[in-house]
Amino acid sequence: MKAAVVYCSQTGSTKTYADWMAEELSCTPEPLDRIEAVATDAELVVFASWFHAASIKGAKRFQAYMAKHPEKRYAVIAVGATPMPCDLWPASEHEEAFRRSFPADSYPDLPWVYCRGGFHFERLGVMDKIAMRIYFKMLEDEIARGNEREKISLAGMHEGFDGCNRSYLEPLLEQLGCGDNRRLS
Repeated sequence: MKAAVVYCSQTGSTKTYADWMAEELSCTPEPLDRIEAVATDAELVVFASWFHAASIKGAKRFQAYMAKHPEKRYAVIAVGATPMPCDLWPASEHEEAFRRSFPADSYPDLPWVYCRGGFHFERLGVMDKIAMRIYFKMLEDEIARGNEREKISLAGMHEGFDGCNRSYLEPLLEQLGCGDNRRLS
């Protein structure tokens, strides 16, 4: 199956996942703005992007491409800074965030996976740095009220981190039926 991987990445985490997925699918990842050129002959198009202000960056452009090419298969890698599903961060929260960009009534069968990325304050643009400083203040207020979850979030963001892990792609590869030739480790 001929595949294409397109991505939006600001600090590099999403690009890392796009690179890994492209290796799995034997193609070369390209920025989303090249989708028309690189996905022409593809049967499967995988979009990797990151959560920004409670939605997935570039989702509208990807949806427009999907609407123009309903004959293709599609999948999404949604990258965020929160931990992988656990007691403090249930999978339902990742699903809710994903569905803000790809509502279930419009995209009921769209395969997708959440992958933890990283946080690198120094790589953010000016406006995102300002927004994050405001967000940090909000987290500090929650911590003062005893919110343990926010304490964990803020500590990771202040220190910066790389939470990328290639194995996080495995559920999506299984959904796509990519067989035994996977390179995940």
